[in-house]
Parts: sequence; C-alpha cells; structure tokens
Amino acid sequence: MANQLIRLDDKHISVVQLQMGEDRILETYINNLSEGAPDAIYGHLRDAGFLYVARMLGGTKLDPTLISALVERWRPETHTFHLPCGECTITLEDVSLQLGLPVNGEVVTGPVLSADWSATCEQLLGKVPNKFKGSRIEMRWLEDNFKTIEASTSDIEKEQFARAFILKLIGGLLMPDKSRNLVHLRWLLLLADLKEAGRLSWGSAVLATLYREMCRATQPEKAKIGGCMLLLQSWAWYRLPFLRPRVDLPYEFPLVIWWNNPARHSGIPTELEDIRLALDQQTEEEFVWMLYTDSRIQECIPVEFLANRNIWHVKVPLIVFATVEMHESNRVMRQFGCMQRIPSSPQKLDDLHNIDLRGRLEEDWSTFHQKYIEIWQRRYDYLPTREPFLTRELATSPDYMDWFRHNGKPYLLSALERSRQRRRRRQRRGSINLRSGEHVAGRSTSAPAPHEDPIVVQPPGAYLVRPPPTIPYYMPMPPATLMYPVSSTILTFYPQSAYATPYNYPLVVSQTPPTTFFYRGGSSSQPSTHIGGDVRWATRTQTQSSTKEGDELGDQHGHAREDEDNDDEESSTQTVRRNPRRARHLPNCDTHSGHR
Repeated sequence: MANQLIRLDDKHISVVQLQMGEDRILETYINNLSEGAPDAIYGHLRDAGFLYVARMLGGTKLDPTLISALVERWRPETHTFHLPCGECTITLEDVSLQLGLPVNGEVVTGPVLSADWSATCEQLLGKVPNKFKGSRIEMRWLEDNFKTIEASTSDIEKEQFARAFILKLIGGLLMPDKSRNLVHLRWLLLLADLKEAGRLSWGSAVLATLYREMCRATQPEKAKIGGCMLLLQSWAWYRLPFLRPRVDLPYEFPLVIWWNNPARHSGIPTELEDIRLALDQQTEEEFVWMLYTDSRIQECIPVEFLANRNIWHVKVPLIVFATVEMHESNRVMRQFGCMQRIPSSPQKLDDLHNIDLRGRLEEDWSTFHQKYIEIWQRRYDYLPTREPFLTRELATSPDYMDWFRHNGKPYLLSALERSRQRRRRRQRRGSINLRSGEHVAGRSTSAPAPHEDPIVVQPPGAYLVRPPPTIPYYMPMPPATLMYPVSSTILTFYPQSAYATPYNYPLVVSQTPPTTFFYRGGSSSQPSTHIGGDVRWATRTQTQSSTKEGDELGDQHGHAREDEDNDDEESSTQTVRRNPRRARHLPNCDTHSGHR
C-alpha cells in the first residue's frame, strides 16, 4: 500500500530541489496599510468582523527565506508541516487569535460576477474606478480615494469608506493574490450589508486560501506565493522560538501585531540551508505546542474570542468560493492540549486542488460546493476525540512517533548533514534586578527580557533549552444546553486537579473516530476556560524582504493569466543589524572602600 502521507513526494519541492542542488526562494507579497482605520468607521468594522484585524498597520516585513523553508515542510496530502517532533499546522485557533478574525460563521462563498461593476462600485463605494481589469480594481486607486473621512460624514458614506478599507485589508494582507496591486471585487459583493458580512467565517476563508497557496507552492515550477504570509510567518515565530526576531514589547491583540518593528540582533539562521538545519535538529521541547496558555498572552485576548473553543477543533472542509481545503485538526491534537494518536488516512483532495476561478467566473460556488458547505454547517458533528494528558511523556500514544518516522517525512537532510553544528542559545539565569526587561513608563528598559538567552555553539545532540511548559490539567465543565444535536456521543468529564490554572480547553471527549473522511460525534459550543503553564521561550532575529508578483485571476476579458506585470517587481535590500556586545560591569564589592 502506498504511503498516504508523502504520496506526492516525487513532485514536491523538497525532493526536486535537493536533487538539483538549487535552492528556490519564493517571491512573497504584503501590502501594509499606510494609515489606520479612522474612528468614524469603527462601528462598521465591528459589524463586519474586521475591527481587530484593522490594527495590522505597517512595520512587519516578510522573510521569503523562512517562508520558503516552511513550504518545503508543508505536505499537501495532510495540510500539515512535517517536523522531527511530528505533525503541526496552522489551525482555526491560530487564525482567530493571531489575526482577530471570526471563524464561527457562514461560509464565504457565492457568485463572483456582477452584471455591472461600475454600478456596483457606485452604490457600495460611492466612487467608480477609472479602469477595471476583469473583475478587479487597483489597490492604488483605493489608497488614493479613501484616505480620510470626517466624523460628520453621513452614515452611508461611512459604510462606503468601511467597505473600501476592508477591501484593502483583504487584497493587501489577508488574501492577496499574485497580482501585487489588484483586488477582486467578489469580496465587495459580500460587503453590501456589513452586519450580514459579520456573520461570515472570514477566518476560515483566510486559512483555506493560505492552505491552497502553500499546496501550490510545493510544486517546483512555482516561483511566487500568495495568501496571508503574515499569518504563516507569525505562526512560525511563535511556535519555533529559535527562528524568531527579538521583541521587547508586551503582547497585543491580535497577536500578529506583536512583530511590528521587532528589534534585530544576530544569532538566528538567515540562509535557507541554515534554517533547514535548524528545523532538522529541532526537538519536541523546542516547539511551542501550547502557545496560548502563556498567561501574558491570555491577558490581552478579548473574552469573546475564548467563548467557543470547540470551533477551533472541528475536522471539516474550509470553503471560500472555488477553494476547498481540509482542516486536519485530528493530526495536531497536541496543539489543543490533547493526546495525539495515530490519525486516520487523509482524504485525497487532488481533484479539488485543480479547481479555481480560472475560466469559471460565472459559476455559483455556493451551489457547486454544496456538499462541503453542508458539512461545514454541521461542523460540531465532526469533532475529533480529545483526550487530555497529565505528563509530557503521555502527549502522544506510545506508537505515534514510530509510526510518524516510518510514514512521515521528519527530516529533509541526511544524517551526515544533520550532524553539523548549529548555533543555539544557552539558558540565562534569572536577573537579580526584578524589573529587568519590564516596561517602565511606556518605555522598555535596555536590559534584556527574562526569556532572552546568549548565543553559544553546541555540538550536535546537545540541547540546552528551557523545560517544556507545565502540562495542563483539566477541570470539569458544568452541564450546558446543547446548541447542536449530538447523537451517539459519550461526554466524558475529567476530575479537577489541584494544579489547574485558569486557562482550560473544553473537556468534552467525543466517540472514537471511525476511519472515514469526516468524524461524527462531538459536543456543543459550550463556553469554557483553558488551563496551561507559563510558556517561556528564547528570541531570535530575522532579515526580511518583500516582493511583488504577477497576475493570477484574469485579464480584462475575465480569463486568468499568471506571472504577468513582472516589470513592476520590486525587492527590498536585505540587511542585518548587528549590535555590539554590551560590557558587563561587576558591582564594587570592596568593603574597605569609602564608597557606598
């Protein structure tokens, strides 16, 4: 029987480029907002579900080398990254907390064409672009025509301004395509009623788009990648501390904005081969599984984002217009604080990967993907089994890692290549000054934060890292009225531990999943609290660049073409800022001196 986890390996970039001896660095794209949302449209942004994500202003750049290394680890068969510690992925939880987008709502889909785009823009934006490219308009036109708005402006004009602002968010940050300077007007059709738009699952749409782009980027001939690269990069920096830049700021929500203008210093890998080596030598202790159990992160998350954690766990298809991608939550249960067992074989979605908007602009995707939309609508019927664990050794079943090493692809490099030395950080002893690294009067002190560690070189296999975070214990949940029917399901509650902390995932454990495509059984969307220990990690720096890419969705006749407008490509110069080592002065301990 063929290996279902790496059955597409012969067409995967990680195999092809290593055989050819050439490294491919993907061209990435981000269009940061030059101005924040004006106060006058806050209410409309809240209605549409974009209030928090509107805080994502400029400051963070993309690192195409890191993104290229992550794509090498991405498996389109399972929608997970394969690392030495097992499978991991970006989940609905990450989208919700990193971007501040709603994930529990209706599918983002429908028709993609309007009978008259000029009339649509006149009605919904109040202005008509001077030119259209198929069903798309220029981002520059939005920037030039929607810069400021007065508080005394009429409600209709505020709504129009809010729609333009959301279009800039979608086309520049959340779901950009490879055109670099265009945004599709199909999004505008969904923003006609902003309150109705707030009932859509924008977070699942962003994640489905990102999944699709990463799956396509694993093909060796691809040179560019779209989708929310900011989410991918932020996920990697949070989960893999040895790849991250240094940040001395308190956490903010959404969590992705923590990386705005991070401080730089040497010590993190910046070349593709160095990042590959760091990932191949990475251990389970160096991957932050329970990221959001950090009490410092919990404090900044709004309560409404923690009210329904069941939505993060569902194993269902993610749909956005022509795109359908599976959310394989059952393969990464450790990210939810649950035991990881050998998962069932992934469903083959190769045919769906070949379906997109090209040549099918008149399709009504709400009808075309009806069977997958119905599964999403019954999403709480497809919750995987969730088993809490008490110790780190029990985070996986005894046979899981052997199964993964045999069937998965934990390493890209040979054993000889993995034996090379890698720069690591050594644990720093606690500071005598308790205020070291704190923010005093709105200004960060010059002392390093408590989780920063000096750089040392260790031989292969020598891991000087902090102990893993405290393994969460689970508290019983009070009975709640079920919002969704749950049939043939066993609800199990676990005893309270004296070591429980305030942040706790739901304890509802569904029936053992069958070896079918979708899991049946599960629980309601009852509120819960989550438990976990304090997660501390070291920090790293990064060099980054941003590039622009060619058209993908179509020209003025509605036909799609990819890799156009190459004459507009730009690249930022990569720089590395190296700070001199600070001299450390011992205090004067001469008891015979006259100084006090």
